[in-house]
Amino acid sequence: MKERVRNPAVVLDPGAAGIGIIHALSLADVPTVAVTRNWPPMVGRLSRFVRYCETYSPSRGETVIDGLLRLAERFDGTGVLFPSTDIDLEALIIGRPRLQARYWIPAAPEIGLKIAEKNWQYEIAERVGMPVPRNTRFLGGSRPDVSGFRYPLIVKPSTRGAMAGDWVFRLRLLDAPDALDECLAGLDADYPGREFQVAENIPGEPDELYTVGTYSGVDGRVVGVYTGRKLTQYPYHHGVASLAESTDLPAHVVQHSRALLDAMGFVGISQVELKRDARDGAYKLLEVNGRAWLWVKLAAFSDVNLPLMQYYDLTGDPRLAAVVARPQRNDRFFIHDLHVALNNHAGERARLQALARTKQRVSAIPYGRDPWLTAAFRAGALARRLRYALTPSDTPVGGTWSPSQRGDRARSALRSRAE
Repeated sequence: MKERVRNPAVVLDPGAAGIGIIHALSLADVPTVAVTRNWPPMVGRLSRFVRYCETYSPSRGETVIDGLLRLAERFDGTGVLFPSTDIDLEALIIGRPRLQARYWIPAAPEIGLKIAEKNWQYEIAERVGMPVPRNTRFLGGSRPDVSGFRYPLIVKPSTRGAMAGDWVFRLRLLDAPDALDECLAGLDADYPGREFQVAENIPGEPDELYTVGTYSGVDGRVVGVYTGRKLTQYPYHHGVASLAESTDLPAHVVQHSRALLDAMGFVGISQVELKRDARDGAYKLLEVNGRAWLWVKLAAFSDVNLPLMQYYDLTGDPRLAAVVARPQRNDRFFIHDLHVALNNHAGERARLQALARTKQRVSAIPYGRDPWLTAAFRAGALARRLRYALTPSDTPVGGTWSPSQRGDRARSALRSRAE
């Protein structure tokens, strides 16, 4: 580190979500450093706004906590932590006793790892009157009562974190009772006693997926609110954003989200993800992500800078009030260029052209003020597209992969890097 900074913002393992945090903080020239694994290298470390990058080596048994402890020797004051993946958030919660002397940890000690438990989230949502999909909770090895539920159903583990046991599937969509029987038999064999949730899968396109993004202070009260929605995603069903936009939501939807987070006593940046159910018009909770989400950069470039709110709040900066007071602007849209390219979908391209005529583009990673990072991303994206195109062994006979097939192949890798 060429100079010792004071009270740095510390972004962990910056993939696309972490780069969004970095670019959000760059709007106010916040001193920013990063901690990232040494392999595979994360493109975010190339940002001109990252003053220093501390690495850790998982192959030698090191964790992000080891990297943070080394970094603490190189700055003054207290670092403000910004996790950009669920794994890193979980590591910070577990590692709090080792870190809290030198870092602000954006998580409520009273909540701990419960923040990732969907069953806990739904219990509180129901308590505050927030609509949720029809659901029931059960343990692997037992049979949930789904009488009266409408198919398709969706089965999710209550939590997927390492502390819940082996890393488990993200979700399973079930179209009929025999599919449910098969799924339950597998849970009985592989995950006995583990908590799951089964719910009606809300019908609708990706553009019915809405976000209430917030920052909540150390007192567990919501400070700032952003609203937006996905437009398209990769993979198409239950994927990550390829296009999104800033937009207003009905006041009662925002109020439900605030009430949910306040009842939790949540601290830090969150994404309350909702889906509008066209059958009754209700905006129903899908989940609460207890960290910055993939397209948090759009919120910041729409004048609701949640990372900056967190930094100013935790460092006691008097400029916080002015940042919170700025009204949201809805003339911005988000694009993850790689996801759009991998989808290769005519309808999505047409939607992109329509957006570009009325709104200003905010790219997930490319950024005019960050040329080296932009160049590295574009080179890497081209290499990935070529790799997918040239993979010979599992290409279906007589054609190329459809977007959904490509999504099945790349789902795990994309989500771990992008989120």
